[in-house]
Amino acid sequence: MNKLENKFRFIGMILFIIYLLMLLYFLFFAEAFGRGMAVEAHGCNTTPFLEIKRYINNFDKLGMITVINLGGNVLAFMPFGFFRPIIGRRKNSFFRTLIQGCVFSCVVEIIQLLTNVGSFDVDDIILNTFGVFLGYIVFILWKFIIWRRK
Repeated sequence: MNKLENKFRFIGMILFIIYLLMLLYFLFFAEAFGRGMAVEAHGCNTTPFLEIKRYINNFDKLGMITVINLGGNVLAFMPFGFFRPIIGRRKNSFFRTLIQGCVFSCVVEIIQLLTNVGSFDVDDIILNTFGVFLGYIVFILWKFIIWRRK
C-alpha cells in the first residue's frame, strides 16, 4: 500500500466510525425519530415490498413522508457501501461489501425487533442494501477519479 492509500484508509476509518456512531444514535436513541424507550409494540413486516408499495401507492396522501422514509433508508446506508471497501485490509469486492451491508442491516432490524425500538421491516433491509449498492458505485467512481489523477 502506498502513502496515499494509507492516508485514505486512515481517514476512511475515522469517518466510518463517526458514521456508525451517528447511524446507531439515529436508529436507536433519537427521540425525534420515535426512538428510545418503547411503551407499546411496534409493527413487523416480513413481506418484501409491502411497505414500499404502500408508500408509493399513497404518495398523494403521504407526500414528503414517502420520500423521507424510502430515501432516508437508502441514504442512511450509502456511506457503508462507500467506506467499507476503503477501510478493508483484504480486497473488498462488490459482493463482499453488499453482503456485509445486508447482514449489518439485518442485525439492526433484529435488534429493533428484540428491543422494540423502531420496527422490523424487511423493506428496510431491501432499501438499506440498495443504499450500500449505491454507496459502492460512488466508491468506484471516486476511486476512478482519484487514481486517474495520478
